[in-house]
Amino acid sequence: MGCCNGDGIIGIGDFLLFVAQFGFSEGDEGYDVRFDLDGDGMIGISDFLIFANAFGKAVSSN
Repeated sequence: MGCCNGDGIIGIGDFLLFVAQFGFSEGDEGYDVRFDLDGDGMIGISDFLIFANAFGKAVSSN
């Protein structure tokens, strides 16, 4: 969860992609569900907290 650029590690590239989506809600042009980590329909602070907790960790392909 949280790896957005496909390299298997949650890092700075993912952070930059995430920040570009911050504040978008479901239905907004440009909204991308993969950045809505808590599934509430809005990319916000709760998603950032999930992302920050996982930062620097390898992501399983399962």
